[in-house]
Amino acid sequence: MSKLFRRLALALAVTAAVAGPAFAQAFDVVGTYIVRGKNPGEDGTYGAEVKVSLVGEVYQLEWKAGGQTAVGVGLRLGDTLSVTWQDQATKEAAVAAFIVMPDGSLKGRWAPVGSEAAGSEDWIRKP
Repeated sequence: MSKLFRRLALALAVTAAVAGPAFAQAFDVVGTYIVRGKNPGEDGTYGAEVKVSLVGEVYQLEWKAGGQTAVGVGLRLGDTLSVTWQDQATKEAAVAAFIVMPDGSLKGRWAPVGSEAAGSEDWIRKP
């Protein structure tokens, strides 16, 4: 019985190792998203819209919120999208990491350069 259990466990581990990355890449993150976020160290939330496009291997991003625009670039590795961006008006820069969820939404954390606290964002793809 323990030999059967070991074989089953090994088969499940191999399946997860092979299918996990393929499953994550199956969701293309290119598109437009509604963003709900929280600024680092603050109460309350904000809303925005982010457009994600792919140019070669690099994702190009554009956030719009209340008359402000930020642009950025991102790289994807498995189910993680790492991005950096800069506000066009204030020149504030930030870094973020997002996990691509099974439903195609993204959940992440971000921090501006020089900050000691992180904020969060949830992205829901627009239809």
